[in-house]
Amino acid sequence: METDAIGGTINREGMLVVKATKVGSDSFLSQVVKLVEEAMGRKPLLQKLVDRVAGYFAYAVMVVALSTFIVWYFAVTHGVAGAAIIPAVAVLVVACPCALGLATPTAIMVGMSKGASNGVIFRGGEAMEMLNKISVAIFDKTGTLTQGKPQVTDVVEIKKLAMVVPAISSDKNETTLTLAAIAEKGSEHPLAKAIVAHVQDQGMKIDDASYFEAIAGLGVIATHNNLSLKVGSPAFMQNQKIDISSSNQIIGKLQEEGKTAVIVSVGDVVLGVIGLLDTPKQGAKEAVSILKSMKIEPVMLTGDNEKTASKVAQMVGIERIFAGILPSGKVDVVRRIQNEGKKVAMIGDGINDAPALTAADVGIAVGSGTDIAIEAGKVILVRDDIRDVVTAIEIAKKTVGKIKQNLTYAFMYNAILIPVAAVGFLYPALAGIAMAASSVSVTMSSLAMKRWTPKRKKN
Repeated sequence: METDAIGGTINREGMLVVKATKVGSDSFLSQVVKLVEEAMGRKPLLQKLVDRVAGYFAYAVMVVALSTFIVWYFAVTHGVAGAAIIPAVAVLVVACPCALGLATPTAIMVGMSKGASNGVIFRGGEAMEMLNKISVAIFDKTGTLTQGKPQVTDVVEIKKLAMVVPAISSDKNETTLTLAAIAEKGSEHPLAKAIVAHVQDQGMKIDDASYFEAIAGLGVIATHNNLSLKVGSPAFMQNQKIDISSSNQIIGKLQEEGKTAVIVSVGDVVLGVIGLLDTPKQGAKEAVSILKSMKIEPVMLTGDNEKTASKVAQMVGIERIFAGILPSGKVDVVRRIQNEGKKVAMIGDGINDAPALTAADVGIAVGSGTDIAIEAGKVILVRDDIRDVVTAIEIAKKTVGKIKQNLTYAFMYNAILIPVAAVGFLYPALAGIAMAASSVSVTMSSLAMKRWTPKRKKN
């Protein structure tokens, strides 16, 4: 019997043969460590702005210090340089922009750590900053909002194969389901895998097709025993000029139940319809509800038909949906919403989600998905829990809020103490202590975030 051996598994008796699929630098843990290390070295846009401001600020402080020396030399000490230089040096010391330089990286470091401990990996501070600004969260349906493991629930025979192809013996064990499995055997689509698995679970052997062609997001074309097989969505059949009127009532009924209808045809005749159901993930409805409370609009994107998509959307509480979208059209949907002036986060897990993840302002990849989707995402959810999208947004908002708080402390410190030093109320030694205190206060403010827990984790 084959099964997954999770870390910490104990073999109490008997023999256990373990196959390591990834070792060393290829292991998941090593990849997570690498991502965190790379992320900590990337500056967010806010930090780049602060660096520019700090550069100008340094010149401004030198001008203020020089002006302080001149005023004291001519107006206060009347030519005593030793006395005039003290307040000038105090201005230089107290205005050291250390606190400004520490405000962002310390908060980012703690935010990254907080994210990693909660199953969220940020590829950089920029991802945090942008996630803080999003107003729309687009979810791919299959595998992201739903389990991604559809089950065959209905098999409706419309015509017997012997009626469609008289040369075929009526006792030949080739039905709508078995022919669909033969055609879908070479496909990587979740619906195809579900059909093949269903047939295999019944102990049936699935022959190989002599010809196979997959039409992305629509269906497959195959040849078996000189039979021309087409298996796919109603739209696919219409594109293939196949009359599906005999199955419209069945298709409509399945779609109203939230099921996906897959049509099986031989030649140009519909043989039957297979209904599949993919249920929403646990926590999907909760995640959508929390996003709404955060003033973030949830949107669902799917290649499924309008009726099935609407049923799933109703289950999780999403009002705005884009149905019947081919893999190549996902990017267009993202850009369309961006053109409405909104910041968009795209959440997906499949190969065909990668372009949309890249096109979005923030791509959030579900860790249980494909490697290419994970590579395309700016935020990675380690666990297959859609509620971690909420956790990621909470951490991003908290971190960016902490950065702004730290910067406010740093600027207020300089705004108050530079004039104090300039009028002579702060000696250089005390200015040095005050400067160090500001850096310590900013660091402690960031570290205090370690005690913070995302609201969803509290519930």
